[in-house]
Amino acid sequence: MFTLIRPIAAVLLGVFAIIAAQAYEPLFDPDARWGSFPLWAAGVSAVIGWVFLGGRIGRSIWFSAYFGVQAVVLAAIATAGFLAVGEVFSRGYQRRYTEMLEAATGYFEIVVDWLGRALVAEFLVLMIAGGLVLGAVLHVVWAMMERRRNAR
Repeated sequence: MFTLIRPIAAVLLGVFAIIAAQAYEPLFDPDARWGSFPLWAAGVSAVIGWVFLGGRIGRSIWFSAYFGVQAVVLAAIATAGFLAVGEVFSRGYQRRYTEMLEAATGYFEIVVDWLGRALVAEFLVLMIAGGLVLGAVLHVVWAMMERRRNAR
């Protein structure tokens, strides 16, 4: 069922993804071409916020915070997986892969490499704290909207 918490969760997780993407950029190669990485991360995270996080807010504040952290992790994995497809095609057009199986294994190597670079203590604290705060804020917003809805 459509509730107003779903688009709010999508927007908040998308905004957090932009912040996290800007914090991730210094962890990567200084010569890397980022292009529109923060916008792609925000788009993928907004979908995760709508589909996954928005429907799970409301049981308790701890439950919502727990799912906030899960949504942040899922958004990071989904963003890496989504953007790795483009990287595999880019490497394929540059003739770095000679056959299909090499490209398929290259895809997983790219995803693991990108997620492995995020295993820095400061970045992990940002991600976990952001997920906890995001879940708690969404729970408070949901509780205020429910109180107003039930006051009629």
